[in-house]
Amino acid sequence: MLTINRINKKIKTVWGISEIGFSVMSTMETSFLVFFLTDVAQLPLAITAFITGFTALADAISAVIAGIVIDKVHFKVGKYRKWLLYCPPVVTVFFIFCFTKIGGDTMAGLIIGIGYVLSHFIWNIAWTANRNLIPVLTDDADERSFLSARIAMGSSLGKIVASVLVPYLGTAFLAIFSGVTAYTVIALIACVLYMICYFIHYAVTSGYDTDVSAGQKAVSFKDMGKCIATNPHLIAILAHDAIRLIAYYGIAATATYYAKVVLEDSSVMSWLLVMFYAGSVIGSFFSTYIAKKLGSKMTSLLGCAGCAVFLGICYFLPAKVMLVVVFLFLAQLSFGIAYGLTSNLYSMCGTYSEWKTGGNARGVVMSFCSLAIKIGVAVRGVLITAVLGMISYDPNATVMTAEAKSGVKFLFIGVFTIIMLVSLIPLLFFRLNDKKVIEMEKEIARKKASA
Repeated sequence: MLTINRINKKIKTVWGISEIGFSVMSTMETSFLVFFLTDVAQLPLAITAFITGFTALADAISAVIAGIVIDKVHFKVGKYRKWLLYCPPVVTVFFIFCFTKIGGDTMAGLIIGIGYVLSHFIWNIAWTANRNLIPVLTDDADERSFLSARIAMGSSLGKIVASVLVPYLGTAFLAIFSGVTAYTVIALIACVLYMICYFIHYAVTSGYDTDVSAGQKAVSFKDMGKCIATNPHLIAILAHDAIRLIAYYGIAATATYYAKVVLEDSSVMSWLLVMFYAGSVIGSFFSTYIAKKLGSKMTSLLGCAGCAVFLGICYFLPAKVMLVVVFLFLAQLSFGIAYGLTSNLYSMCGTYSEWKTGGNARGVVMSFCSLAIKIGVAVRGVLITAVLGMISYDPNATVMTAEAKSGVKFLFIGVFTIIMLVSLIPLLFFRLNDKKVIEMEKEIARKKASA
């Protein structure tokens, strides 16, 4: 007899809080690490470039390795939940090293680089396991969409919290400690928040992920490769997700240029980002209800298309602060509707792989979600630098020319509107639907029961 899983009231109440803690910690790194290396630790630019370049490559590789670790390592009870308990304390130890200066420049750079690589590798394991819990917690398509949306909401909320909390703590602690020590303390606080939030997820999921028989035989590397090679839906979602994230992270990274050059008021940058992330939060909240009517694929398609439409309208409107804020918010509201279903789409791919091959490589499949983020961030950085070079952007210019304003506007809105539209193409090749995936889950369960 098949067991029907449903989420309890505790999970419904707090699910997604893990991403608030994680986003505070990760946003501190993405927003302040380079500044810390150059201006606080005062490391040579060559060492800073090596740290940021090498660690970005290692991070992308570790995202996939994290999925392999999850699929190969099994606990006596369960497969995913224990990682939420074991990983955060280890992450804390290594993450703190990212904001230290121990020894000379070379030694300090080496310690920071090792801390970066190891902290990311461990948190990639917990991050991937956390998302893999979604199909374990419930068999209901609507509840899975709900859990996926809460993950996205938590991620955006964490970015809002970090954009306010980290600068505030920086001001407070810099008045007490020396520069390096202040950042070390802030990193510790961010990690403690991260641990607490992940421990809450671990606590509220007690009683789930207890199937001992499911973890008796680890999936082979051959089966992992087969699960990916025979899953065109996963490749389609990876391409779609990575491309749209280039736009998502690109807009966030170029808001400062747009505020300074086009709006001619750098102070509105924080206002743009708050509304940007707020739109994602609200859109993610509604994604569950829309997906219930239209399905995960169609909801994602319409959400990203709507984002491109609102960005396109904004491009042709006058560059007035309120107009930009409103349409940027509407664009992200629409994007959030699609973004809220991200974990669910990868989870559907994981189900398809197990149904198709008989091997449970959900850890590797879900790690592609993290890989898409790494790709999006990396390509965004190269793209922004290239466009700024093409428009001959001069950060020291006292008066910005009309060409500079036009170029920055095209970078902030035009380029990423086009990229968001391009992301729709691979999504068309994703052919799974929610009801079909639930039937696959039932068939997998029947095979396990008969075995």
